[in-house]
Amino acid sequence: MKNLFIYNIFLTSFCFSLSLEHSDIYDNSWALVVGINKYENVRPLNYAIEDASAIKNMLINDFGFPRSNVNVLLNNEASQSNIKKQLNALVRSAKDNDRVVFYFAGHGMTETSGLEGTDMGFLLPVEGDADNLYLTAIPMDELKRISNMSKAKHMMFLVDACYGGLAAQNTRSLQNSDVPNFIEKISNDFSRQIITAGGKSEEVLEKDDWEHSAFTKNILSGLKQKRADLNADGIITGSEMGMYLKENVSLDTDNFQTPQVRRFTSHEGEIIFIPKSDETKIEEPKSLSVEEQLQAMLLLYSQSQIQQNPVQTQANVAVIKPGSIGVNAKNLSQEILIEEIFLRPNGLAYKVKFKMEIGSNDEENWSRVFVIDIDDVLEIPGETITGIYNYNTGDVE
Repeated sequence: MKNLFIYNIFLTSFCFSLSLEHSDIYDNSWALVVGINKYENVRPLNYAIEDASAIKNMLINDFGFPRSNVNVLLNNEASQSNIKKQLNALVRSAKDNDRVVFYFAGHGMTETSGLEGTDMGFLLPVEGDADNLYLTAIPMDELKRISNMSKAKHMMFLVDACYGGLAAQNTRSLQNSDVPNFIEKISNDFSRQIITAGGKSEEVLEKDDWEHSAFTKNILSGLKQKRADLNADGIITGSEMGMYLKENVSLDTDNFQTPQVRRFTSHEGEIIFIPKSDETKIEEPKSLSVEEQLQAMLLLYSQSQIQQNPVQTQANVAVIKPGSIGVNAKNLSQEILIEEIFLRPNGLAYKVKFKMEIGSNDEENWSRVFVIDIDDVLEIPGETITGIYNYNTGDVE
């Protein structure tokens, strides 16, 4: 009976290792990176050039963007006409199985006009004039228009500027990465995603200690250090990046600055980033045929006859009970709701949801379900309810 239970666990959690690289998802990658410290008509910034240079180097060195496909405009190069010219060239170069990243570090402004007081967001090029935005700046609607022109499969706009009036949709909740063909679905579907550093009446925060803005500092840590891989599956999606930035930029700025995460279309695809060092094994659930199930059972049975099955001899362990709260071991300010505990071939794991906004208990402020190891969740003294996981029955007692 115990063996049958183990076989069932093995079959329901069986995964295959997929060797996944950027080249499996995209034919090519393109980027336009803009950074402006010295403006002609508005106050300067301190670290926009450093931010832009760091993003350029990261895309090339860590995420496989060909150097020849990454264009950079700094200070005087970043005029209104030049940015628009390079953006148009970029989107026309990208083909239907390519990805495109546009990064802008500079000033953003909001103009309120019309009888209804409609907000319109603008990016300021080097000659941008706050008193003449319509003639000297780039309307945010222009980004949406340009994105609609492109055939590229995935586009991500990372805008290190704050403004209102973004003509885009709220991003939807991420889908469950446990479902079969999840990676295939999000990588094949069309997407136009945008993340901005903040909203109307907010300002970009820079610090000498960081040598970056709060927004770009967290883009770099989220992607290069893989902290935005919230479900630890080896890939970072655009929505994971948005969740990570929204929380961590708010924390770094004491809620002075809150990134905005949006989509220009209703499509549910995701731009995908895989660090070069991780372009190896990504686990994705697989539906097994009857023949494959029998082979898996025979393999497991033969192994159990040769050596003791570690699952059978495993001592019962303390776990957090489903429905209780813990904290993320990699980010102690992030609460985690335990949805379920289950056994995988490599050990126990939780199905969890991450709290997206500190201090809020609304259901909509919890993320989709992720799968993480039990060691990645810590108890909250006096709040977390624990129990003992029984390997023989699968119950938490």
